[in-house]
Amino acid sequence: MFRISRFAAVAASCAALAMAVHAAPAGAQAFPGCSPAANETLLEWPIGNPVWQLCWLRPSQSSGPRGSGLELRNVYYRGKQVFKRAHAPMLFAEYRNGAGGNCYRDWKDSNSPFLANAAVQNQLGLGANVITSCDRSNHPTQSYGSCPFGLGSPGGATCFTGVAIQDLGDRVTLTTQYVAGWYLYSMRWTFHLDGTIEPLFGLGNSNGTYNNVTHWHHNYWRFDFDIDGAGNDRLLLDGVPQANEFSALHAPGRVYGVRDTVTGRGYDVLPGTATSPPGPMDLVFPVNESGRNFHTVDVMGTLFANNEFSDNPSYSLNDCAVNVGALVTPTVPIVDTDVVMYYRGGVRDSAGDFPVGNPVPADPMICKSVGPRMVPVGDWSGEELFRNGFEE
Repeated sequence: MFRISRFAAVAASCAALAMAVHAAPAGAQAFPGCSPAANETLLEWPIGNPVWQLCWLRPSQSSGPRGSGLELRNVYYRGKQVFKRAHAPMLFAEYRNGAGGNCYRDWKDSNSPFLANAAVQNQLGLGANVITSCDRSNHPTQSYGSCPFGLGSPGGATCFTGVAIQDLGDRVTLTTQYVAGWYLYSMRWTFHLDGTIEPLFGLGNSNGTYNNVTHWHHNYWRFDFDIDGAGNDRLLLDGVPQANEFSALHAPGRVYGVRDTVTGRGYDVLPGTATSPPGPMDLVFPVNESGRNFHTVDVMGTLFANNEFSDNPSYSLNDCAVNVGALVTPTVPIVDTDVVMYYRGGVRDSAGDFPVGNPVPADPMICKSVGPRMVPVGDWSGEELFRNGFEE
């Protein structure tokens, strides 16, 4: 579950760590910058000695069919490219069949107000209060409405419709919220000094509509990894390089990955688990729990195709199912090339009517979050470990 962010001052120890991490890396690539004409806004963090450099766009500016939420482009860690683009272009609300439910392919380009201190509204700063609907939703059935969610102005926070950017000392977090009908979707990206990346998605409700029918939310991120540039990348499943486009299911202990076959740098992508305290719920609700066959895979590994941001280039509200075959062709090679990973996170809002005959307690207003944890692999300090190619 999302939590209300607390103020974290930049301690001297964290500042020292930032300086150490940002020691000038050998072989650093030139950050390409951001284009104001393309609505891209630059973020460099920490200030003065940036470890992370990236461009961000709020939902109304994002790409993909009917947007893709809080979109990031040209993401660089210690002078090395990680993503060309990272966003969530596919999002669904699916209701239980036979209970008056329907299904929708929700839009991701309508900004929605949430609470934040002025110091972090569309800029990097120190702010204690960044509160979305998902942060606030802690009652099983009660709705807290729209911003300010019955909270007033905690710590001077006000409602706005942009991106809140918090410097939390050992990490920087970007937060936004967007709306599709009665649903208020929260989206966060957290970047740590050690290179760890945590995308998080929260699925909330502004007024309780359809809470009488159990339903599911499915969010699909699209990670356009360009490790050390667009070429020479390979996707892995549990440590095994994949030769062709593929799909896979989340499982305990499962590790997805991407590697640059020249430098050996890359990332492991670990599905989030709901532990104590509660965290991302990627392993809690499996695909196709509804039995409607709309969502049958968790991850898709594909060859990059220009302007392919979704399984369908057109947007249709009642286009309920992800067309896996439109993205994954098992005979298409993805070796030492430009690759993309689609990653599903899904949750269930229970209305007390599912499973039939043995329903679980209703909890439709409790915010549930999903999202992987991405951990850097290889030497990101600049010294290349695998100069002679990828070791299998």
